[in-house]
Amino acid sequence: MFAYVMSAPGVVTRERLSDPVCGPDEVVLRTEAVSVCSTDISYYRGHLIPESWPVVPGHEYVGQVVEVGARLRGTVTVGERLTYWGQTDFGGLAEFRALRPLFPSDGPERESTWHTERNFYDAAQAAVAVVPPDVPGALATLAEPLTSVLRSLLINPPRPGDTVVLLGCGPSALLALQILTRCMGAGHVVAVDHNPDRLEAALRLGATETFDPAHQADALEAFVARHQDHFADYVFDALPHVELDAHGYDVREMAMRLLRPAGDYVVYGATARPQTLKTWLILAKGLKVQAAPFDVRMFPMRRTAHVLRTALGYLQGGVVDVKPLVTGTVGFHDEDGVRAVFERYGTAASLKTSIAFPPSRTGEGAHVTADHVA
Repeated sequence: MFAYVMSAPGVVTRERLSDPVCGPDEVVLRTEAVSVCSTDISYYRGHLIPESWPVVPGHEYVGQVVEVGARLRGTVTVGERLTYWGQTDFGGLAEFRALRPLFPSDGPERESTWHTERNFYDAAQAAVAVVPPDVPGALATLAEPLTSVLRSLLINPPRPGDTVVLLGCGPSALLALQILTRCMGAGHVVAVDHNPDRLEAALRLGATETFDPAHQADALEAFVARHQDHFADYVFDALPHVELDAHGYDVREMAMRLLRPAGDYVVYGATARPQTLKTWLILAKGLKVQAAPFDVRMFPMRRTAHVLRTALGYLQGGVVDVKPLVTGTVGFHDEDGVRAVFERYGTAASLKTSIAFPPSRTGEGAHVTADHVA
């Protein structure tokens, strides 16, 4: 099979790899679509470091089952379209991938755990949901980030009517904005981002006010000075990595200054690089810094399977509008186009780019027997 391999930060090449072998508790999927997300970009830009190089990026994924392991007979059907959350950040941007599925109906005995070098316990399985035939692959890939957003907001919910500061207006933040305003009763939402196109998207999707700290630093500082800590109840920090130079405006400090005493500061974006977080403001105001843990001892993967099913329902039913977030599609075999997605991520009006895989043709690849069961 062909796959895109990241051998170091800034290096992505299309290479031929061995087809995955289907284990007894696995399924093999023929990939239909993969969306490139900020986690992929964080590895590409060196803000996150894998346990070892090289890696195959991609985990916002939809694929069709072509092989079923012996232990999963009667649970998974060849031909079903699946999307997933967890198991790994990697492996999706390839023609085929193997997956150990965990469905909402599975009991706790099916979930096994292991300790990662990234300091948390992970599940050996992935939360999985069946994608209905009427949901296009490019849109179905957003079930994964929507699940991440729901996990964060369900475990750290705002109160109805809370005033919210949204840091960052990338795809996950715009999903969170819709959940906050349409499902959780958030009140006033101030969105902050340095990309004017993303700020416009935030206004269309429910934000009531926006600021660009790169060009409106004075106005933003005046806003903070006017409101002090009588403004925000809740901050959703969706920023993955922020570079602060000597003249950079610290939006995290700004958000903490706007928070009321004992306000909620929810960390969603993540990076392995050190970031500025003003501990004095946390101490002085008694702020509650929170997150939804990856550690499955605190948030088991089987619970995430239920969240994924809910996310897919929100997506299919239009509760959350994901169409505006898919701003481009590139064919899997367009090597220059795929590399450009990684290089230009986050610029101009682009949000999500979906990598589309061509339909299978009989005789291509090893996994082409529609009724094969391993």
